[in-house]
Amino acid sequence: MLLLFIGCAKEKAAENQKPVLTIALAEDGLHCTISGSATDADGTITGVMINWGDKSIQQLPSTEFADFEATHLYKDPASYNIIVTARDHTGDSIVHAVTVDMDFKETSLEGIKPGMFKSASGEYLILTVNLHTYQEARQNEKFTMLADLIGKMDVDFICFQECAQHKNTVIDSGIVREDNMALILSDRIKASYQANYVFVWNWAHYGWNVWEEGVAVMSKYPVIQTAERYISSNTGTGSITSRKVIYASCQAPGNLFNVFSAHTHWRTSTTDEEQNNQIRNIKSMVSETETSSPGAISFVCGDFNGNPTSDYPWSEGYNTMMRTGDYSDTFLEIYPDANQKPAQSRYNTIGGDLPGRIDYVFMKKNPGLRVIDSQIVFTPAVVGTVSDHFGVLTKVMVSK
Repeated sequence: MLLLFIGCAKEKAAENQKPVLTIALAEDGLHCTISGSATDADGTITGVMINWGDKSIQQLPSTEFADFEATHLYKDPASYNIIVTARDHTGDSIVHAVTVDMDFKETSLEGIKPGMFKSASGEYLILTVNLHTYQEARQNEKFTMLADLIGKMDVDFICFQECAQHKNTVIDSGIVREDNMALILSDRIKASYQANYVFVWNWAHYGWNVWEEGVAVMSKYPVIQTAERYISSNTGTGSITSRKVIYASCQAPGNLFNVFSAHTHWRTSTTDEEQNNQIRNIKSMVSETETSSPGAISFVCGDFNGNPTSDYPWSEGYNTMMRTGDYSDTFLEIYPDANQKPAQSRYNTIGGDLPGRIDYVFMKKNPGLRVIDSQIVFTPAVVGTVSDHFGVLTKVMVSK
């Protein structure tokens, strides 16, 4: 007898289901955010990877696959191919690819007071801002914000403090290196607004041991004379107490402007006279240049690390500048309550742990000069932040 054993064929194993991946993109200048979800109906997601398209690859934490968000800051404007890959426990994967066109965030000047814009011949704009020595996040975008304000408003003179370059960067010309902040800004203004700004720069000490930290004056007019000088008792590049002032004599049509950029050290004790002496040295330098250029209009701008609303003697730096009566605090002329106690936060020119009004555009008094308006400009409510300092912009009228 022939016995036939007929077995049942094993059911074909169920086919693995691919992961499901959804993503959404949001762009803010050069800042890109990807949010999304990666799930697997018949298993688990073991990894989500984002290739940002600029040689940056990011693996997301394993606890965030079902509802994830990742951000990335691009260095330069360009088109980038972003690839998002989700894998499941079997090694199966799904890929989403998308191309994004990243560009600098549009700089809006809607927060600038209408009175700050030029409206007549003989009006000049002077800006001072501490650039914070490459310690800012999104530095490239902040350079563009600065360049946009200068270019769009046709600012005449700009004073920078903590205007830095790295000690190991290649020299561009003279002592100026390729990453010098004033150089980058002048190049960017020229590229975007076809405006030729010239600048003078020098440095006094190292910041964070690697940054040649200095002061600069930038002008839309030819610089016919310049000088820099130590104003501090310490002249060593290894000490943060070492300070310089730089000036540029700028020939505008019909007017000569002597513009000084300064960054004085803060007062360290009730008996410390270093800050006062630095300010006296600045004023002496202004007087000397006026002797060699009679009729020049002088502005002294910068970060003075002294707040007029501080208690005595911490307010003495400001008072040393103003006490002799030959200088005008241009911002105070527009906001006469800016020095009243208690201090008002809307007048702060620096934030952080020690906020206050420490950045100034001082004008040597001149019967042919009149302050038209002034504004603190680099705040979130006005143009946006470019530094831990908020910058002061002043408009003056020079009468014929």
